[in-house]
Amino acid sequence: MAHINDLDKNVLAQILYKAVAAPAKNLSEWKAKLPLLAVCRKWTELALSFVFYQVFVELPKLPGPSLDAHFLWTSNVELLISRGCVLRALCLTIQLPYDVTPDHIRIIALEILKLDRVDWQHINSLAFTFATWTLYLPDKPGPQDDKTVTDVARTARYFAQNLRNVVDLDLCSLDITSAGRFLYSNIASFYGERLQILRSQGYITLPISCIPRNIRVLELELDSSAVRILPSICGETLKVLKLSKVPRNFAWHHFRYDIFDLPIVFRQLTALHLSYEDNDMPLTEGEVQDKIASGARCCDQLYFPALRELAIRNCTPDCDLLYADIPFPELKKVVLSGSISSIRHCSRLRFTNIGDLEVDIISPYSDEAPEIYNVTNHFFSNIHIGRAAFLCVSGDKFILDPDEMRWVNISKLELPNVEYTTVCKAIGQLPNLCELAIHRLATNSPIEDSSLFTSADPMLAWGEKLVLFHVRNFSDDSPLAVCIDDIQALLLHAGALKKLAVPESVHRLVVAFIDMYKDRYPHLAN
Repeated sequence: MAHINDLDKNVLAQILYKAVAAPAKNLSEWKAKLPLLAVCRKWTELALSFVFYQVFVELPKLPGPSLDAHFLWTSNVELLISRGCVLRALCLTIQLPYDVTPDHIRIIALEILKLDRVDWQHINSLAFTFATWTLYLPDKPGPQDDKTVTDVARTARYFAQNLRNVVDLDLCSLDITSAGRFLYSNIASFYGERLQILRSQGYITLPISCIPRNIRVLELELDSSAVRILPSICGETLKVLKLSKVPRNFAWHHFRYDIFDLPIVFRQLTALHLSYEDNDMPLTEGEVQDKIASGARCCDQLYFPALRELAIRNCTPDCDLLYADIPFPELKKVVLSGSISSIRHCSRLRFTNIGDLEVDIISPYSDEAPEIYNVTNHFFSNIHIGRAAFLCVSGDKFILDPDEMRWVNISKLELPNVEYTTVCKAIGQLPNLCELAIHRLATNSPIEDSSLFTSADPMLAWGEKLVLFHVRNFSDDSPLAVCIDDIQALLLHAGALKKLAVPESVHRLVVAFIDMYKDRYPHLAN
């Protein structure tokens, strides 16, 4: 009998790569890959580089009331060193406590990574995360005296100099102390111009002289200091730009020094994500006219010739993109999320012939239903929008009304609370619906048509394209027997259904129903 090791070496290597090469998120996930290396020497040889390219230094949760700099870290560093795999390491992830200090970095550098003795020359990606459980420990902020500042700078310089080939830097400075942000800012500053990818979840401060000149991916939280550095960022090399906590007064001219009246060209930018601070104050008529004039100037000076994906969260009424007739010739995907009023602002955007539109309306109020239908009908009845349209409405106060919706382009729909009869009527009016998810399905009346289960053919009155239906839960007042009847009726209606996800309480009974009737109704075997 043929054995898997009889396969060609390159084919086997591809199989092992598919099995283990996906990046692990933490040390536990990384350890789960190790049994594959213990199968035989051949597998170890082929899969070693697929596993040992990641290095983790983590902070295990300790029972003590507080931490000092000399607690027990866990890592896979010793294993990499003992297996002679240091030169295979490409990515380093370090988990730190909330009240991170230079001592923590120093211990990791000297005692764990052994930077004074081990050369991690091939590491090009460095990520800092923090242990969320340390937020609940007693806060002991260190003094910000001259010695501390010097100590932070010296530690950051030593770290950067000994991991000199890093071009991808991920800094999770969110929710850590100001001393920690200062430490992270120093590390980012020392890597400076060599960085091609910089992600920062939380505010950091970078000197203008240390801004990466050839940055390809930039994820940044904006404050006054971050806005100040934007003119130093080269838009010509950027491929992905994600700005969060964007202030209301942000404008694209921040990417240009005022002394230069030159176009702002993002020649290679393919993805733009903007997440604004929560602020939905209405504009006065004078402010609207000013924005229209600003948008006209923006249109003349701003170019996104390669942009394929645009995502806007919490769009404010004074976002200058709304008032600029900017061409997006390559735009394929638009993602809009926030309150219904922020989504309404986005209806000003001028985009045509996009293939993928996602709209996520967060926690609307019951009296906002007319506005929801007005805005969503504008988007999802638009002939210029492709058939990959997704609408998600979260919150318990939205009530679906099939008579009000004109969502002919929707292919994916996610809703909060819906009654079964309303679902049936809605599906019949959504000719392109392929996936439907409901957080809580209400069923409060038995099925009246008992002939449904004795007819020779399944009822295909609606849902001819519906391939996935997901019910996360049933309403509290829905009898279990009625829930099962409704799910069974749905199975018979939807001839194209290939995947059904139901709550655990009815899972066994639904499976039994499918097994019983799949010979009579062949589509149930899908």
